Amino acid sequence: MPVYNGARYIREALDSLLGQTFTDFELIISDNASIDNTEAICREYAAKDQRIRYIRQSQNLGASANFKFVLDEALGEYFMWAAYDDKWSSNYLLQAKKSLENTNFSFAFPTFKLQSIHLPLSSKERGEYIFKFIESEDRKKRVITFLSLHHFSFAVNIVYCFFRKDFLKSVYSLQDLNNEGTFGTVALSFGRGVVLKNVLFFKRYPKLWPGALGTLYKLDFRKRRDRLNNFNLNKKESFSKLIELFPEYANEIKIIFDSYKIYTYGKDFKICDIEHMLI
Repeated sequence: MPVYNGARYIREALDSLLGQTFTDFELIISDNASIDNTEAICREYAAKDQRIRYIRQSQNLGASANFKFVLDEALGEYFMWAAYDDKWSSNYLLQAKKSLENTNFSFAFPTFKLQSIHLPLSSKERGEYIFKFIESEDRKKRVITFLSLHHFSFAVNIVYCFFRKDFLKSVYSLQDLNNEGTFGTVALSFGRGVVLKNVLFFKRYPKLWPGALGTLYKLDFRKRRDRLNNFNLNKKESFSKLIELFPEYANEIKIIFDSYKIYTYGKDFKICDIEHMLI
């Protein structure tokens, strides 16, 4: 659990993890030099539960480096990142571990909801009906279908899957978390995931998740301009990196990226017809 200034929400996340039916795990918390009450809360929990190893950074490493830090510290066969404001159903770890044992799957992808913490709003469950493709043995199908989901939306949570640690490290050697969409693409090029059907992961946001109100963000011209500029910059950088990593799919990637627009989704989050690209 990498965290920075998470005092407002971290108790719920810690309670959710420590209350798992599978109990044989280590929870590594890397506090990225928080200036709120995060340290006191984490030390309080660590004093009560020996599974917690709390580390406070002397200076802020940046988010991506802090995520990498907890990965490097991990000793177990399996690994997952846990955000300080998210929650998990109580059988999450048990079912995720079981889904990888005696299989050739590299990670477990949970059914999930996007959820507001302070507003009574949440998305529909998202899981097998969208992400079944990650189980395919066809590498091109996994990569191209994943990219055909909105690459910059928060509909995709590959980062918060349950991984075989060695597999995750091989993915990270090619792409860090400065670009989560490209990270997910590399993961799906390396291995297959399995969709968990009977557990839930709650990806939570203080108010609304990006894109929750569709085009209403256009009401604020300044925010619209800034978001659009950042979107186009990320889009350009992502396109270049993906062409470098997957030159064999260059034509397909160009078709997909030409369709990307900020916070837009198709009927099932796909933004272009991909059937002809998978022939």
